Amino acid sequence: MLWSKWTAGPETGTTENVFVSVTLFRARRVLDMPGIIWSGQALQQRWTELSGAIGVWTWLDMPRKCNGSVSIWREEADMRAFVRWKPHVEIVKKHRQSGQMTSSSWIYPRLDRRAIRLSAEG
Repeated sequence: MLWSKWTAGPETGTTENVFVSVTLFRARRVLDMPGIIWSGQALQQRWTELSGAIGVWTWLDMPRKCNGSVSIWREEADMRAFVRWKPHVEIVKKHRQSGQMTSSSWIYPRLDRRAIRLSAEG
């Protein structure tokens, strides 16, 4: 599994009770992976535009045809605003038939990037 570097968002003041969202996208075909990966990178490059975003990692597992993200937000409402954000909606529509997405989320008591990532990986 390959992980991206941490990409910081504009939110710097929140350190307690952060909202963590983990997504996993499993492609139906390996041929779909390059476009899916490119789309995820395009979103990650715009991370600083997202109100309430603390930061994100993306990851890739080519043998399993999977990729995903671990994102940390000030609160759940910020993540939900991202889900409705036009660039995100367009990417979801574009790749909807290419595979299946699952997600999980929780509140973590403090901003501890290492511990959050370990929890997300487990």
